[in-house]
Formats: sequence, C-alpha cells, structure tokens
Amino acid sequence: MKALTRVPIFSYNTIATTLLIPTKSLEIKFRKTYLTSETLFELESVLAWAATHTEVHSLFLTSFGNDFIQGFDPAEIKTLTEEKLKKQFNKISTIAQSLLCLPQTVVVDMKNGTRGVGLELSLAADIRLAKSTALFCFDHLFLGLTPNCGMFSFLKPFLNQNVLRSLILSGLEFNKDSFMALGGWCEFDKEASVILANIFAQAPIARMQAKRGLYGIDQAINQEHLEIEKKLFNAVVHSLDYTKDTDFMNLSEFKDKVAETRN
Repeated sequence: MKALTRVPIFSYNTIATTLLIPTKSLEIKFRKTYLTSETLFELESVLAWAATHTEVHSLFLTSFGNDFIQGFDPAEIKTLTEEKLKKQFNKISTIAQSLLCLPQTVVVDMKNGTRGVGLELSLAADIRLAKSTALFCFDHLFLGLTPNCGMFSFLKPFLNQNVLRSLILSGLEFNKDSFMALGGWCEFDKEASVILANIFAQAPIARMQAKRGLYGIDQAINQEHLEIEKKLFNAVVHSLDYTKDTDFMNLSEFKDKVAETRN
C-alpha cells in the first residue's frame, strides 16, 4: 500500500489546508484571487493552530491559479463602512505580524505576481518564491488607502526605503529586479519542494532559535511604529476616498478633511 504524502486537514471555504507528510509542512492554498473577511477568519484560525504545533516544520502559502493574492476585492472595499474596513485591515496586519513570530519557517509562492496587501503579506514571510516574469504593485493609493500591514512599521527595517518610497508613491508595476532592490529577497524559478525539503533537513531547535534571532525588532519601538501606521491609515479611511472609483475629493472637501484629521 502506497504511503500517504498529502493529507487534507480542516475544512474551510476559501482556503485548502494540506499536511505534506515527507517534509512535515502545512500547505495553505488560497481558493480565491482576493482576500475576504471569511478568508482572514480562516487564515487566522489555521495560523493559531500552527503556533501550538511545533512538530510542523514549515508553512507553505500558495494559491490556485497562476497568481498569488491580488489584495482585497476593490468592489467589495467600496461597500464597507469605516469601522468594517479598519477592522479588516487591522486583522491582516496582525496576521502579517504573526508570520514573523511563528515557530515554523514561512514560505510563500507569489507565482506570477501579487499586489496590495497580498504583497505586504508576502514580504512578511521568511522565504519567497516566484516566477522570474512575475509582476508586483503597491496599488494602495489608487484605492484611496495607504499600506497598513507593516510597510511603515514592523517590515520597515528590512526594506530599502529609497526604493520603497518610489514604488509606493509611483504606484508602478515592477519586476524582479526592483523587487530585489526593495530588499524583499526572492528565489525565482525555484521548486517549492526543494526549499521545503531543505527546511525539513534542519535541526528543529536551531531553526526556531535562528528565526527568533533574525526577528530581533525592539517590541517597544515596534509598537510605537504600529500606532503611527494605524493613525495614518485611519485618517485616510475617514476621507472616504476608498468608496470612489475616480474623482477623489475636491479642494474644499480636502481642506475640511485635513482639518479634521489634524484635530
């Protein structure tokens, strides 16, 4: 009888979770192109499980189809209240932070590319994979939003700030060369199975302790930066520009909103 190599675990609507027996990995595979509140709930649940199961050596985040997560659905975002939108982005920020703290090595396959919070989530992983032709984009400003998942806080020390400024403020799509210049190191055209096998071959205690050493951010400073990032995001949400397709607020509205955010 042939030994099982893939064992489905849990039953979720928006993600498929599978134990990869040969490498003691947990594969987390997104079923949809965009993140939803249901996806966040399910992802938060499985990551909480992983935090207490150190016998799992690695987490492998991937997706069905050719592309990784393309952020939140722009059409859905426009229908959310301010409080709902803040809650949704706060949750994905917490999930991104947890990837840095989990005992497992986190590997994400960005495939042909990712954007928005999908890109932020990928940058929080320990190891990134992608096709050499992949394209990426910080498209937050087009949606009337700002990054809120670590770009201005816990991921900031790991990234080249000159490159980050250009990519966020231009909103341009960028390729692997710019991705590497950003500081988001990626293994292009590498097989995930090879990476997962390498992780499995490592001594577990040494692996977990090495990750703790690499994380190494002062938590007090980190918390202060998180609060600043949240305030910037909340002020942008209050403008309600995220509810519009184009023609963001006119000059008089802009002055009123700026006065409100300052107060």
